[in-house]
Amino acid sequence: MHTAHRLLAAVTLTGAGALGLTGCLSTEPFPGQQGSRVLNDSATALRGASTFTMSGKASGQGQVNLSVSSAGECKGTIEARGGGTLDVVRTRDHTYLRGDETHILAQTKDLPKDQASRARKNMTGRWMRTENSDPSMKGLTNLCDRDGLLKEIYSIQGAEKGALTKTDGQEAVTINTPEGVFLVATKGEPFLLKVTTSGPNPLDLTFTAINKPVQVDVPADKDVYDPDAIG
Repeated sequence: MHTAHRLLAAVTLTGAGALGLTGCLSTEPFPGQQGSRVLNDSATALRGASTFTMSGKASGQGQVNLSVSSAGECKGTIEARGGGTLDVVRTRDHTYLRGDETHILAQTKDLPKDQASRARKNMTGRWMRTENSDPSMKGLTNLCDRDGLLKEIYSIQGAEKGALTKTDGQEAVTINTPEGVFLVATKGEPFLLKVTTSGPNPLDLTFTAINKPVQVDVPADKDVYDPDAIG
C-alpha cells in the first residue's frame, strides 16, 4: 500500500513538473540562434525572393518606392533631391528616369527663358537614358542593386535579439545593432522586413518579398531624350 502511495505521488509530481515546464517554455524566436545569425539569414531569405519591394526614406534620395528583382531589374519612384518625383526603370545596362512637372521646373528654373521653355517641352512625359556605369547614377544604382544593397548586412557586428513586435501586421523580432534596428519575420521565411538607422546616412525602409519577377517595360526610343541636347 505504501508502495502504491509512493508511485501515485511520483506520477502526480511528475505530471505537475511537466505542466510547470510546459508553462515556462521560452517564446524566444529562433531559439539557440545569435542575433547575427538571424540577421544574416534575413538578408539571405530576402535575396532568395524573385522580387522585393522597398519603400520609405533612403539617405540622399528621400522617399523611395521601388521593386528590385534578382535579375538586376528595378522600377518605381524616388523623390528627387532638387524637388519633385522621378519615375525609374532600370535594366541590366541602362537606367531611365522621367521627372514630374515639379522636378522639370526645378531642373530648368535657372536657364534663360527660351532655353527653359525648349527644355521643358523636350523633357515633359519623356525619359532620360543613362548607362548604369555612369558615376552620377551611383546612388540610384546602389538602391536598385539587390546584392549590393544587402551585402553590408553580413558584416554588421554586435547584433542582439530584442523584443517581439509587429510591422504591417506581421510578427517580427527586433535585432538591435550599432548600425541600427532591423525587424525580421518570425513566421514562415525569416525575411528582413524593416531597417531603421541613424547617423550620417539614415535609412527607414520597409521590405516585402514577392515571388514573381518585376515586369519592366523599356521606354520606346521616341519617348527618350538626350540630356545633353535639352537646351
